[in-house]
Amino acid sequence: MRVIDIADIIYNMRNETQFVLRCEEVFHDKISAAAGTILSAQPRKPFVCLTGPSGSGKTTTAMRLRAYLENLGVKVCLLSMDNFFLSIDERPPEADDWESPYCVNRPLLLDTIDKLSRGETAQVPWYDFKSGKTGGFTPMEGSAEAVIIAEGIHMLNPLLFDPIRDRATGVYVAPRTRLITADDRIVHPEQVRVARRMIRDYQGRGHSLRETILRAKSVDRGEVQYIAPNKRNAVVHIDTFHDYELCILAKYLLQIPQFAEDLDDTFIEENGLTVLMDVVKGLPPLQTPYVPRDSVVREFVGGSVFQY
Repeated sequence: MRVIDIADIIYNMRNETQFVLRCEEVFHDKISAAAGTILSAQPRKPFVCLTGPSGSGKTTTAMRLRAYLENLGVKVCLLSMDNFFLSIDERPPEADDWESPYCVNRPLLLDTIDKLSRGETAQVPWYDFKSGKTGGFTPMEGSAEAVIIAEGIHMLNPLLFDPIRDRATGVYVAPRTRLITADDRIVHPEQVRVARRMIRDYQGRGHSLRETILRAKSVDRGEVQYIAPNKRNAVVHIDTFHDYELCILAKYLLQIPQFAEDLDDTFIEENGLTVLMDVVKGLPPLQTPYVPRDSVVREFVGGSVFQY
């Protein structure tokens, strides 16, 4: 696991624009390497199963992969596992929370992948989270030459991965970098993901910062039970952490009016986020406008060119 020093981040922030663009170049190279692995497996493995825990940036990574491959002239069909959730009244007893793979209509998802790879037009569902049921269907044209990318938290789970294992490349996406402070304390990747989700869920879902932190306990349990054990099914691992990102996350967090009220010292300590918050309060906020609109960071702070 990669480790960087907070002092190095502060040093590089002397030239914010150069720092941001250099970090984005590093991530572009990761996308390029992943695309190379995927293409080298064609046509034997036309499927890509891309997964990662909540807040990992897997949706943007999947879209960046699609854009990169399409720029090479490759047809890509991109599916989101989230659109294949079963209606709440159709879920089996095993689907005891939203983190369970039994919430997914697995036969429909696998059938859709197969149809697209045969060059057929598939009716792809979209899920209405407000009503808890499928909201409708959108046609998607397949191709026998297409790369089919399916992204979601359970795409490397044996329930979904095993039926197509011999035809699929597994990709695991998550922040993997640890940050070390001047007094040798560590900001872990899980804490970075919480910071990402606090901003995203406040801006896009109306959740308070406190709500997001409290829900993180359930999310973390689901990761330990359903996601982390299946990392071994991935041949490509992408660290989505950008060295400058805590500076921009700090900026957006501190601008939230309820920041101090929601995140008092006692609550932060009880939830194991003291080191993260100390770092957030101590980092210089990122002011440069040159964060690309297709950046993974944009998935969480807004302004992305992609629709989520």
